[in-house]
Amino acid sequence: MTTALAIETSTAACSVALSFRGRMTRRYSEEPRSHTRLVISMVDEVLAEAGVELNQLDVIGTTVGPGSFTGLRIGFAVVQGLAFGLDIPVIPMSTLHVMVASYSRLARDSSNGEPSSERIIMPLIDARMDEFNCGCYGVNDLGFMTPLITDQLLSRSNALVLIEEHKPEVIIGEGHMLFLDEMESSTPLVAIYPDAQDLLYLTMEEFQCGMAVPVDSVDLVYLRGTEAWQKRKRLRDSL
Repeated sequence: MTTALAIETSTAACSVALSFRGRMTRRYSEEPRSHTRLVISMVDEVLAEAGVELNQLDVIGTTVGPGSFTGLRIGFAVVQGLAFGLDIPVIPMSTLHVMVASYSRLARDSSNGEPSSERIIMPLIDARMDEFNCGCYGVNDLGFMTPLITDQLLSRSNALVLIEEHKPEVIIGEGHMLFLDEMESSTPLVAIYPDAQDLLYLTMEEFQCGMAVPVDSVDLVYLRGTEAWQKRKRLRDSL
């Protein structure tokens, strides 16, 4: 049975989940700018609670973006260190894909597991500078997710055009940042962050399908160039 670890730090939430002998152990926290302090302790805690040694891990799942430049780098640095040190592969996943998985799980839980018809879900993360990381996914009644577009960095106006074109059932994530007045949106907005427990399930599915890759073959997906991150960092440092 696969022993898998999932690490998710790409947004304001930080979470870690572990699967060992069919049992999941997890930690989740919404403490912005605390990922450096939290993520290592979360990894240690789930391993200790499950009674797992690092050398028992078979694979690590990680979100590779889009998302916070700093958050992505923090989480991926931990994943790199573990994967290189243990010589195990990783499963890289889109942050927006995991957000849809998290929303779908919560929606199933609230409906007592009753299936619903196929629907379109649009995950959205505020990328600052009046731009938004956007995705669009079709989700069937079994929870299978199909990306309808590639993840994109869009201006506010183009994000609104995307919504009009695809007419999603719901906008998840930071849709409230797209609509300056929530009443402007005719589409329901659900605030949600990606959760490592959903990344964990996706990791195990992908691992069983032979989709794991060496960590040195993985690149983070910023959608916006890293020069923008460096510019914002310099501005913060000068204040």
